[in-house]
Amino acid sequence: MKIKYGLVLALLIALTLIVYPTLAAPPQHGPAPEYKELWQGEARLFVADNARNEIVVVDLPDGQVTARLNVPPKTMTMGVTPDKAYLIVARGRDADRQHVSVIATGVEKEGLRLPFIAKTLLLGKAIGGFHGSHVHELWGKLFLVVESQGKIHRFDAKVLDPAAAFETSVLDVKTPDHYDLEEIGERVWVGGIRSGVRLFDQQGKEVVRFECPANHGLIHDAKTKRMFFACAQDVLVVEDTTLKTRIPYPITERIGAFTQTNGAIFGTSEGVQNLQLIDAAALTITPVPLKSTLYARATTPDKENLLVLLQNGELQVRDGKKGQVIRTIPVTQELPEMDETVAGAIMPSIATYKERAFVSLPHRGWIAEVDWQQGKLLRYLMIGGMPTRLVLVPAN
Repeated sequence: MKIKYGLVLALLIALTLIVYPTLAAPPQHGPAPEYKELWQGEARLFVADNARNEIVVVDLPDGQVTARLNVPPKTMTMGVTPDKAYLIVARGRDADRQHVSVIATGVEKEGLRLPFIAKTLLLGKAIGGFHGSHVHELWGKLFLVVESQGKIHRFDAKVLDPAAAFETSVLDVKTPDHYDLEEIGERVWVGGIRSGVRLFDQQGKEVVRFECPANHGLIHDAKTKRMFFACAQDVLVVEDTTLKTRIPYPITERIGAFTQTNGAIFGTSEGVQNLQLIDAAALTITPVPLKSTLYARATTPDKENLLVLLQNGELQVRDGKKGQVIRTIPVTQELPEMDETVAGAIMPSIATYKERAFVSLPHRGWIAEVDWQQGKLLRYLMIGGMPTRLVLVPAN
């Protein structure tokens, strides 16, 4: 009986190997066919989703989600480098480790590739230095500000490469603060909420200082060669290193940021009911009523017009010289009241490309795509989550 059972077992094993020959030999490890990971598109939209702690990547014009990249919670600011190769993402400032995520955009001369996380940095706390949706340069190098230490880290774009060491040179402005920067030749204006307005040279020497309580926002007007600084009670105006004047605000609202078109400078802020039109030559400020609360603003790509998103759900196209309404495009019902802190972005955002404007609607999980020239709502991109900050990178 033992022999018969042994013969039966042997026959079963032999049959199994005949039917399933892969069990008899290890899997093959030969070369796989290689394909080129490259496709064409007009632009790539990066969306900060602060409900799921992701950067959502949407390729245009088809509107398809190409990737969802996990980042530490919650994104506060992000900007693209001048060469379009990297998106730098800074998280909210309420955590003890404030990561900076460097994303390879995948936007190349030949076309689009899959984006990926290239680096994660821990430079310090309170990372700033973004101008709108861009990472700007200071004396020919990219920079980020570690505001908790009062240090400006300058670096070449090549150090963002995954294979490169992240090496920087440091300009010490000495005082921890929340900063805005504006390069003027071989000097840089540094405006801080607590430290006022200071001008530094390339060696970090302070050239001049002006009092500007609660400074938040600064801008240089190339035509008049004047600097404008938004202080708590007025706008400080400086020519070269000389105080020109202080312009009192004509209304109870203050300016917290500047938006410049080809025709004018507008003072704006979150949660205000007016734009403030600045005449850089006459040194006057004129309020421009909005009739609803301002939630987001941008300029059209040609900088001829302003785009403003209001709490009442309207996206308005406004003249870039006087701020008057040209057309109104309803994009949603009334938005809920929002009060953004430095813990992470919750407000809507606007990004533009040619005749298109993309408006994030965090309370809906949507992005409205609008033809701002024709005044038409074209479609909603159903992102889900809570889309806030937007950065659009053209593919050519």
